[in-house]
This record gives sequence, C-alpha cells and structure tokens, in this order.
Amino acid sequence: MTLSLVTGAWSYLGRSIAFELLARGGRVRTLTSRRRPEADPFNRAVDSWPLQFAAGTEPAPGLLEALAGVDTLYNTYWVRHDRPPRGQRGNWISHPEAVRRSCQLIDAAKMAGVRRVVQFTHTRTDQAPDLPYFAGKAAVERHLRDSGLSHAILRPNSLFGHRDIIINNVAWAVRRYPVFPLPGPLGYRVRPIHVDDLAAAACDLGADSRNVTRDACGPEQYVFADLVRWLGRTLTGRAPIVLPLPPRLCQPLFQATGWVLGDTILSWSEIKGLVLDLLSSDEEPLGSRALSDWVHEHREELGREFQLYPYRLQQR
Repeated sequence: MTLSLVTGAWSYLGRSIAFELLARGGRVRTLTSRRRPEADPFNRAVDSWPLQFAAGTEPAPGLLEALAGVDTLYNTYWVRHDRPPRGQRGNWISHPEAVRRSCQLIDAAKMAGVRRVVQFTHTRTDQAPDLPYFAGKAAVERHLRDSGLSHAILRPNSLFGHRDIIINNVAWAVRRYPVFPLPGPLGYRVRPIHVDDLAAAACDLGADSRNVTRDACGPEQYVFADLVRWLGRTLTGRAPIVLPLPPRLCQPLFQATGWVLGDTILSWSEIKGLVLDLLSSDEEPLGSRALSDWVHEHREELGREFQLYPYRLQQR
C-alpha cells in the first residue's frame, strides 16, 4: 500500500484528505504539532509524527525521518494572520517564517525521495504582492516549482462542509443582525468548494505525475454581498441590509467585534483580498457539490453557534 503524508490530519482540510486516502486503501502518516485527540476520528489508522523545523536552512532530522518512505506529501501547512490574532494560543508564527518553514518542508521531501507534492495555496496568489498572506503563498509556489519535484498546486479560496467556519459564521451573523457591514466598493466575488470535493481532487492529482497548477473551486460563484443576502433569506426569511463601508473603517469595526467574540473576524490582508476580488475564479470547477444545495440540506443547524477559528492548529 502506498504511504502518503498529510500535514495536519487533525485539522479541517487535512482530516478530509486523510479520510479519502484511507478510503482508497492507502496508508497515511501525519505531521502535526497537536497531540492525537482522545476521540481519534481515524481509530489510530493514521500514524502521527511531530512537526519539527530547524532554525537554519537544512531540514530537521525528525522531518527527514517522518518523510522516509513517503510517496506523496499533501501539504496544508500555513498560518492565517500577518500579526498575532485575537484568541491566539501558543507562539505566533509570522508569514515570512511560515514561508521559510514551508520551503524547508519541500526541501526535506526532495531529500527524502518523496515522489510528488500536492500543495495548497490560494486563488490569485500572484496578484497581491503587498499582502503577506497572498505573497507568502506565491513564494511557496515558486519554491516548489523550482525544486524540480513532481507537483500539483491547488488554489482554493474558501471551503464549506461539516465544521466549516466562514459560511457558518456569516450564517450566524445574518440570523442575528438586520445589518451586515462589508468593505466597499461591493462587487467582489467568492467561489467556495466543498471540503470533501477538494480532498478527492487532491488525492486524484496526488496519484498523477503531471505538474499542475489550478484553481480549486466549486460550481457556483457569488458576489459576496449577494451571498450574504441569499443566506439571510434562506435561513431567516429576510435579507439583511448590506452596508458598504470604507475598508479602513471596516478594520476597527471587525477588530471590535472580534474582541467581543474572542476571535479575529478578518485581518487587513483578508479585507484587502476581498476588495481586490482575490476570492474569485474563472476556471472550470474542480468540485461538483453546490453551496446552495448544501445550505438547504443543513439550514436547520447552520449558523446556530459562532465557530471560533482554531488558532492552536495554525502551526499544524
């Protein structure tokens, strides 16, 4: 059986990839900074190794050992924020450091003889060189291409499915408030993909040998403001009033809301990424499940509770 390594198998996307690989009869190992949860979703079928990085340029010996015998690396490693977010637990990792670590992981994969790397980045990474989140992912893409490793680079912009955060928290807000502030000018889009569709596509490409870079999006694309209104009508029978505000005014408003909820709602990079339309895609869909169908299927439970972002998983 082929051995695959998934970074962060206890996390959202990593968990779905690990389940998909196991369902296909493969063996799965994970690199993680978390302890194995007491309620192990894989019933100990996933071999867990600690995620270790060296301070210098050479990969840590433990990283090379963990990658020994691995056929395909599914790399979801990244950090969300460009400054310590509200609710951060443990040490915070900056985007430049995340780039250095990601490149070290790719170098270790090459040294260990890994056949192929499936790397997850973001749509339109090359269109925002002044935003650390996007520029950092673009730098990791370049390093992977320059490594000479067989690779697939998948570029999602948002995920939905069981335990999702973004759609759930928008739904939570429209259930409670008649007004929904958004950075203006409006018109920017989002094209989510179901997490299990992304996992299945990643595993298909992991078994391939062609070098591929493509957007990883679902079949439906929404103007974000229209998505907010539609969620309101679908879940509550009324559409919230979408209030466009200058991005610089949205930032302190979202920060204040985050202090109340114990989370960071949107970082400045994320606000700018929205306004610059970096969550859109004009490529053919990679996933087949429509967000509209999924929302209707889960309308009773969607948005009932605010979902905190699991910051302790950032260093997975």
